[in-house]
Amino acid sequence: MTDACAYPIRSLRQAGAALRARRTARKISQKQLGEMTGTAQSTISDIENGVVSVSLDVYLRLLEALGAELSATDRLTDRDLL
Repeated sequence: MTDACAYPIRSLRQAGAALRARRTARKISQKQLGEMTGTAQSTISDIENGVVSVSLDVYLRLLEALGAELSATDRLTDRDLL
């Protein structure tokens, strides 16, 4: 299945935006996600706004609750796009 919310993540802000996009697409509130993962709603807000860095374990737990996973690919350069 292709995910419309998939795009490159190169910063905390982009990671937060990806998490927010996934959460809102699934119609889950920050509070609900927090209850599902044992993470404070305020922490989820901070993650989504790119103002806090959390452990990979926390981020993976949030992604799992949202039915997503982390993957790594080769970075495309401007030259690759020509």
